[in-house]
Amino acid sequence: MVLRRLRSIFGGNAPSTQEPSPLYGLDEEEREMIGTEEDPLRNFEAAMQRNEEAERAVHNGDTERAIHLYEISISEEFVGSHPYERLASIYERRHNPTEALRVCTAFTNLAASGKMPRGAQRSADRKLPEFEARIERYRRAIHDPQ
Repeated sequence: MVLRRLRSIFGGNAPSTQEPSPLYGLDEEEREMIGTEEDPLRNFEAAMQRNEEAERAVHNGDTERAIHLYEISISEEFVGSHPYERLASIYERRHNPTEALRVCTAFTNLAASGKMPRGAQRSADRKLPEFEARIERYRRAIHDPQ
């Protein structure tokens, strides 16, 4: 209503009431997935709370709990890079490049899968060079331990 009023004042046309407005830029296929098993954001809020709990666990020195929580996020293919980055860092600090490699590879596979929402995909695309560099570093550590 406010936009219609502003458009009338400044000479723009009012939006058509005949066509459904896009929901945050989602196309029809993406709108149809909302709430279904294929929806990549179906459990997003719960996963965010789990990731925050994992951060608190790390802060409180309970790294095992953090690993457990981050592993759940990764197994559920969480669409943000945070749990992948944090878990890979934990494994790297523990001198476990095999597990760090697995985690980073899981993120790059998810980013290449086409399952991510557009915003998350753009963010993943920006993060890919960092993950690819980590993957290469972990592979070198596995094949050429010092």
